[in-house]
Amino acid sequence: MKKNTADLLILGNVITMDEHKPYAEAVAVKDDKIIYVGDADVARKLCSESTKVCDYGKNTVYPGFLEAHCHPGGAGWKMCLIESLDPKASLEECVQVMKNYMEANPDKESYQGIGFEEHDEPPRAELLDAICPDKVMMCTDSGGHSMWLNTKAMEVFGINKEAVEKWGTSCVRVDEDGNPTGYISEGPVFYIRANNKVTIEEFEQAILAWQDYALSNGYTGVYNAGVEVTNIMEAPAIYKLEEEGKFHHYMFSGSLIGDNTDTPEEDMDRIAKEAKEHNSKHYKLIGAKVFCDGVIEGHTAWMVDEYVDEPGYHGVARFDDHDKMVRLVKAAASHDMNVHVHTIGDAAIRAWVKAIAEAEEETGNFDMRNALAHLQSVQPDDIKRFADYNIMAVCGIMWVEKSHALYDMMIKYVGKEKSDKGFPVKDFLDAGAVVLSHSDYPVSPSFSVPWTMCLGVLGYLPSNGKEMLRHEDQNISRLETLKTVTTSVAYSWHEEDRMGSLEIGKLANITVFDKDFLKDDLEEVEKAKCLATFVDGKQVYEA
Repeated sequence: MKKNTADLLILGNVITMDEHKPYAEAVAVKDDKIIYVGDADVARKLCSESTKVCDYGKNTVYPGFLEAHCHPGGAGWKMCLIESLDPKASLEECVQVMKNYMEANPDKESYQGIGFEEHDEPPRAELLDAICPDKVMMCTDSGGHSMWLNTKAMEVFGINKEAVEKWGTSCVRVDEDGNPTGYISEGPVFYIRANNKVTIEEFEQAILAWQDYALSNGYTGVYNAGVEVTNIMEAPAIYKLEEEGKFHHYMFSGSLIGDNTDTPEEDMDRIAKEAKEHNSKHYKLIGAKVFCDGVIEGHTAWMVDEYVDEPGYHGVARFDDHDKMVRLVKAAASHDMNVHVHTIGDAAIRAWVKAIAEAEEETGNFDMRNALAHLQSVQPDDIKRFADYNIMAVCGIMWVEKSHALYDMMIKYVGKEKSDKGFPVKDFLDAGAVVLSHSDYPVSPSFSVPWTMCLGVLGYLPSNGKEMLRHEDQNISRLETLKTVTTSVAYSWHEEDRMGSLEIGKLANITVFDKDFLKDDLEEVEKAKCLATFVDGKQVYEA
């Protein structure tokens, strides 16, 4: 029998995330698979003159990290194709930034910005009309669920009185005469974003920018939470890059389902057909992505209790038809797919837990690994049902700090008690649920495993200080936190046999950092740097 000779040998302080062999000195790779994990001297016996040896000394080697919910197209779009706005800036300052951007790019057909936050006085079209009356100008807020349009944009995308009738005044804000003011949320935002004119070449540029960023942060696999959310050209751009051999990390995606769709079975048939036609080595469509509600800071999360500032108002329930929810989950099960739902408010979470439970009981399939994401405000009696029905708890570990954008706005809209209990994590683990950490990047300001470690264990970043701590009782251990970006995410994708840990036979997706996340002081972990990333046994990033 011919000896199995390694193509690649990686040496260092290896954290495997394999519970049977948690630490090692070496990882040996042949082609795109791991063939040995263990002692360095043994691993060297698998080498030949042609073996590439990467000795990282005391630096730490990890499985490639996995992100449970983000928006790659939107991230790449933000990085290279639109103007960034400062969330702390006034609306007038945002207008000046957009004016400077417009003057620096006079040939652009339209202008987009992203990053403003809600103010006491909501944005209005007139502010943008003053600098851009004859071209489309639109700015998305930092949460991604609201948009500020000039009059030209409202004309082009049909934001008029008919749009008010279709979506309601919680989504299309109006003046005293019932005319749209240029400030919109939820349904019309996602309609405009998806259908804005974009070329496939522009989206290829965006996806490549995203990929470079993800790999430089040690992420080798991500969940694309609605591959059409940023634009309908995102999926074709990914297919093209994969065909051209330019797509170098793993992406698992959900395809966007319309709010309260009348055709859940046909929708899942479409998704299954697209998966059969386009799934490849690095790209895999695994189910449906649904928006159940909005966001608390946008005044649109679906809450059990009424909003503090508006008696009788419970938010925007985008997908609240129980029968259609159950039908969608059952249709996904028929294709061996799952449903991944945006659920911010406690009413949204309760509605979808109930629907998933009913569908799984009817089908007898309790291994769909359906996921509810964000989980900002959760009723305690719903948490146990995540474990009972194997629902993936996609928690906002990256969002637990008392930041202005979330903590103060939660107090303003839903009260201090709910704000102080926002984004629970440990409660899900204690109940026996599978917990995943997600960034929601680029909605979040960062995309970082070192920061995830600090926020999971401490509840705040050391550089920000303990005054940012929301709730110490929800902190979890270092190992538990590390699982939320490795093994648990792989499990949620039914990929636990291929990724998430460094074990023989798994994909050689590996990353190296200059800190040990399980042992080093968290003040140092926060500043950790990614030194290298490998996908399929090939180095795709080097610091």
